[in-house]
Amino acid sequence: MIMNRKKGIERRKNKRYKAVKGSYASINPTSRIIGPITDISMGGLAFKYTDTGGDNSIEEPLEEKTICLSNLGYFVGNISFKTVSEKEITTVPSFLSGSMKVKLKQVQFVALDFQQMIDLDNYLRNNVYEPLENFPPDNDNKENLTPE
Repeated sequence: MIMNRKKGIERRKNKRYKAVKGSYASINPTSRIIGPITDISMGGLAFKYTDTGGDNSIEEPLEEKTICLSNLGYFVGNISFKTVSEKEITTVPSFLSGSMKVKLKQVQFVALDFQQMIDLDNYLRNNVYEPLENFPPDNDNKENLTPE
């Protein structure tokens, strides 16, 4: 979790969850940046990708950056984002260029519309290891609301 170094205050508004195997993120529309999602929330995600040194390093204007999420049977497209962090985590051998960098990219979603929020919520409910809590609590099950 991101902490304010001066005060130690948590800045994230949304709890992150570990993504299930097969969950992928890709930058749109022309980038070749694609990789497995490591963790995700309603506010953003982190994913790994291989930087082959090609045109992936060309920065697109912020307003043109969108990301798509996919897994078997689930897709959320064209989510605007801003990059929070991008760092090299390892280097792997490559026959073509000698080596390739594996990077971790962390993004924050921006300007989600109502349909994107619904689609993202559905994606989270079906593509994370840790089950999401039901919110709001079921009114018919009042015994769960009383303190023990």
